[in-house]
Amino acid sequence: MTLNGLTSHFGGMTALSEYLDPHLGRRRASYPEDIAEMTRVIDALPNVEWVYNASDHSTVPGSIADLVGFLQTVLNTSKPVVSQILEVPNLSQMWEICAMIAGGEKEARNKPFFVSTSISVSPLTQGKDALEKSLLCAEKGIPNIVYNMPMAGTTAPATLAAVLAIANAEFLSQLVAIQLKKPGAPVIYGSQPSIMDMKTTIYSFGAPEAHFVDAALSELSHYYKLPFFGTAGQTDADVIDAQAAAEATYQILMAALSGADFVHGLGEMNAGRMMSPEFAVFGSEVIDMVKVAMGGIEINEETLPLELITRIGPRGTYILEKHTLKHFRKFWAPTIFDRSAVRSEATKRCADLLKEKTREILKTHQPKPLPEDLVRELKRIETSWLKQVGLKEYPKRP
Repeated sequence: MTLNGLTSHFGGMTALSEYLDPHLGRRRASYPEDIAEMTRVIDALPNVEWVYNASDHSTVPGSIADLVGFLQTVLNTSKPVVSQILEVPNLSQMWEICAMIAGGEKEARNKPFFVSTSISVSPLTQGKDALEKSLLCAEKGIPNIVYNMPMAGTTAPATLAAVLAIANAEFLSQLVAIQLKKPGAPVIYGSQPSIMDMKTTIYSFGAPEAHFVDAALSELSHYYKLPFFGTAGQTDADVIDAQAAAEATYQILMAALSGADFVHGLGEMNAGRMMSPEFAVFGSEVIDMVKVAMGGIEINEETLPLELITRIGPRGTYILEKHTLKHFRKFWAPTIFDRSAVRSEATKRCADLLKEKTREILKTHQPKPLPEDLVRELKRIETSWLKQVGLKEYPKRP
């Protein structure tokens, strides 16, 4: 992935606290097996280029939750991995695992597939843990997303301009510390601003203001010649319905139009609490649709065949023309949207097609495996984590 402000690279979410089970059709607590399952779905989606381990799952002790989520992710995808770090020492362990996979720390640094995160505390506070993580990333050369989550009306004034100012100040203040530690350390400008919904008091993941401000921050980061970490494909809804579809689609289009480089959130539901493989599949379809708009309209003699238009003339048809045969396969074709002109009991609607596609991925897709000896070593490390918290194995999911 080249982060240059010209192309948006979308990422899917794993390791959230709840899981919308595609087999049972209901929400429940998420388990390590679910993280692996969610990651496999993301690995199979061509429009989702990286994976975010959010580390919010609670069926294992919090001291190892980020490590467990990270390991389940790297074992089930060959795509780049971003991880939320709950315990500062765990960042070093993740980096050591990355070096093992890459063949050495030098190789991991030269061609990184792991990105760390550091989150400030709004308003205008840099926590000790956040700075320690950022300084360790600078020392090791680990790409680092420095981001914040100001909320208009609570941790920022209730205007969009003020949210912009708060978010920018929080990022720049940490950037200064990082560059003092190591000039040129790789940093991605991040922010996930929003509003507090005054009826429910939630931090809204689906608010249009949130993603409009994100687009403005994307422009601001590019002014600083830095890549931007944006947000799209999320919803406040806890079911895949019209609300979820509208919020995710608006966000994906806004992110793409603003040139946000590194965009997370696909598959994230219920205001950041729940992950859903089906919703990630839906988001991938929307990205594919948005690519049509981002591709522009090519104008040349082939795409604007004036001679053909003149020859066919008024009331003609182009269906039998060689030009049509040559170009019609470039039309965007949906995989989960129904375009049946005549419907019957056998017609599969979007919800049916979405469920069917998700289950097929889970049934058939296998990620590119790591070498067996490396997997054995990673499993040994995993066992040591479990022993550290008094467990012999992970809790079993329902």
